[in-house]
Amino acid sequence: MISKENMASIVRRYGVLFALIIVFAVFSFMEPTFYSVRNILSIIRQASITGILAIGLTTVVIAGEFDMSFASLAGFSGVLSLILMGKVFMGAIPAWILSVLAALGIGALNGLIILFIGVPSIITTIGMMTLLAGFTKWLTGGSTYYAAKFPDLFPFLGRSFLFEIIPMPVVIFGIVITVFVVLLEHTKIGRFFHAVGGNPKASEHVGIKVRRVKFIALLISGFMAGLAGIMIGSLLGSGAPGMGDGYLMPGISAMFIGAVFLRDGVPNVWGTVIGSLLLSVLTNGFVMINLPFYLKEIVLGSVLIGAVSMVAIFKKGSIPGVNLL
Repeated sequence: MISKENMASIVRRYGVLFALIIVFAVFSFMEPTFYSVRNILSIIRQASITGILAIGLTTVVIAGEFDMSFASLAGFSGVLSLILMGKVFMGAIPAWILSVLAALGIGALNGLIILFIGVPSIITTIGMMTLLAGFTKWLTGGSTYYAAKFPDLFPFLGRSFLFEIIPMPVVIFGIVITVFVVLLEHTKIGRFFHAVGGNPKASEHVGIKVRRVKFIALLISGFMAGLAGIMIGSLLGSGAPGMGDGYLMPGISAMFIGAVFLRDGVPNVWGTVIGSLLLSVLTNGFVMINLPFYLKEIVLGSVLIGAVSMVAIFKKGSIPGVNLL
């Protein structure tokens, strides 16, 4: 027989997964087409880009920093790739590579400011978020950018299908999950991320290059933002000044929701994936049952506050990666 303590531990560790199952079941009951294969794939596709961005953020937070610029960087990278293809007439692959490299450069710049100048990460990346928003508006002229013709390969990352059924963003998301589960849980650099985020002074004492490890984490966040950005551009087929902005709060929410899953207040890849899926199920379900837009915002905001509060309780008042001093 399971004791009350064990039951409480199970609920605490797997509560987010239970919530995902319950919410999915409720929407399926309210709208029978909700659990169709087509809609399930649509839900996972919606979760894919948010999940990719949130996994990048998860890596940074595990290492003890925070990144508020990832959504703006995704928007900037997506617009840049479209400009390179539509105005410079560059091929899709070179445009994607250059856009991701630009995102890596922004990640490196964040790292230099945070780790070598000493500006707190949340302040640095809020500033970078604003700066990137300005650059993106400059690239688009302040309006949505359309091109008369894009390369034939252009829709591949966002609108193509594997075996004519699985959306390419879902395939890419699956690859990202696999890579980061291995990277963060089964490699030396992954152990370094956890050690540095948990106790940087002790990590330095045992010979871990703390600044180098944090710098790599910020580079990873930049790369993931670049990858997500070119996927968004490929999916939408046009570039709007704020096309990445809508991923900021979902990305942060997915990471904090995930921190409640499996490990008490510690961000982890599987938790972030479950968090991304939960948010996608909620968003999709709200649309299908025609929930008023303001109720959707109230529910999603409440989910974020609840997740952060749970993390603060588990971490005894400390929010991972959030340090203003």
